[in-house]
Amino acid sequence: MASVARRQEGVISRRQLLALGVTRRQIDGLVRGGGLLPVFRGVFAVGPAAIGPRARMRAAALACPGAVISHRSAANLLGFGKAAPVVVDLIAVGQRGRAIDGIRAHRVPFPGRDVWGHAHGIPVTSVARTFVDLAGVYGEMELSETAERAATEGVLDVAAIEAVLESGPRRRGAPCLRRVIADWRPVGETAKHATVRSLFEAKLLPLVAKAGLPLPRPNAPVRTADRVLEVDLLWERERFVVEADSRKHHGIAVAFERDRRRDRELLAARYRPLRVTWREVEHEAEAVFAVIRQELADRTPVPSRERPSTRAAKRGPTLPT
Repeated sequence: MASVARRQEGVISRRQLLALGVTRRQIDGLVRGGGLLPVFRGVFAVGPAAIGPRARMRAAALACPGAVISHRSAANLLGFGKAAPVVVDLIAVGQRGRAIDGIRAHRVPFPGRDVWGHAHGIPVTSVARTFVDLAGVYGEMELSETAERAATEGVLDVAAIEAVLESGPRRRGAPCLRRVIADWRPVGETAKHATVRSLFEAKLLPLVAKAGLPLPRPNAPVRTADRVLEVDLLWERERFVVEADSRKHHGIAVAFERDRRRDRELLAARYRPLRVTWREVEHEAEAVFAVIRQELADRTPVPSRERPSTRAAKRGPTLPT
């Protein structure tokens, strides 16, 4: 019993106990004595140790054989959701899970085998299917924030989400989800070839594309006279850099001085740095992009064939004979 529970985050089902040869009377005695603690109907934690969110998801899957963890719980299990919900979300087979306290069985189409798998040994919907399910319970702002978190984890796949949307029946929230991923479509390849490490970068990249600006390289190396710096966003041809400037990570005196030293190094290497705060991106995006657009225009190299030679300029235009 202990061996099985260790493989399952410390939980075990009544069905598994019976298969091990434990009788119903022995199970009831272990529950009364505190050796087994009920988690969901027919599923127990072995011993008095508290169980965490992942164990509750495992227990929910055991309580509903054949079920797949989904929605908010799936997003948390896959690493891009917010705090795990107290009530576990899942998609059950038939009517299983409909009347179990602590489990929310969603009435959505059961996922095909190509859009669910296992995470930490727990059956869970794929990232793409999770987004499609979340569109039915989230608003556009929550979906956008979830896409940003998924991008920072390197698991946002716009093409896969679109494939799930197109392959199944029409789903609630699909138009909203299409609007969210439309912002990410132009930066999909950029995100694949470079790591998006912060929510700031994840928020800024699709907005840059939506503003019609050329896409930068996130977390790009820049060589200065003294060392190689990693900058948040780099427009290499224009030698233009945008850096996130947050009060949390950059407001203390040491960080403030460090950032100014970085700026001096970039300027000495002929890069133009621009510091942008989260608040500016949230509330003054148009003004921010106007500055970026102007800087890119001013720093775009002019092809040599477009530059009139000094000698030609002095002679004036050539007249036809």
